[in-house]
Amino acid sequence: MPLNRFLNLPIEEKDRVLGISKNQFATNGYDATSLNLLLRELGISKGQFYYWFEDKADLFFTVMQEGLDALRLRLDEHGQPPSAIDYWDHMRESRLIIERFWAENDFVEIGQMVSQQIPLNHPIYERLVVCSTPLQSHFTEGLRLGQEWGLVRTDLSIEILLSLTDGVGDAFYGPMLKTYTKGKPPSEETLLLHDLLGRTLRLILQPFDEEGRK
Repeated sequence: MPLNRFLNLPIEEKDRVLGISKNQFATNGYDATSLNLLLRELGISKGQFYYWFEDKADLFFTVMQEGLDALRLRLDEHGQPPSAIDYWDHMRESRLIIERFWAENDFVEIGQMVSQQIPLNHPIYERLVVCSTPLQSHFTEGLRLGQEWGLVRTDLSIEILLSLTDGVGDAFYGPMLKTYTKGKPPSEETLLLHDLLGRTLRLILQPFDEEGRK
């Protein structure tokens, strides 16, 4: 994480540094982002950079953490489903909150870059997984409530359900991100994929009835 010397900067300067860095990572990709060119755009020396950050990865994860922390607050404000009647609509809104947040805060391009350029064997992949783990607590609690109310299957553990839904989400968001263009409405195909994703997630989570039907 960034050194306290960066964290203690005025908020305007921190926002400037992270905003420029986020744009560079989104535009060029993580590996292709040149630290020297980034420093030139930031208007700081290499010595100043290492006074604030340990390395390029530290800067990248500072950008990511800022977004994830803000998103976590948004989800905390949304809270958990208030009743069984509201359950599926509330859980769907949680997913939409995440999507809107990324779009509104210019993180969709970062998501595009990660999905296309950071494979499982990339040096920063595991750290990305750890970075996003705190968001899982929101959905873990939501699934627990769903199981208590008989709306979510109990023959599989919450950990397995989270793993399944995360994997399905990645499979759907991959092609959706490829067609994303900032400022343009989603394509008809993207809208169909989005609707199918919601249906698929619910199909995975809902229990079977006594006759083996969803």
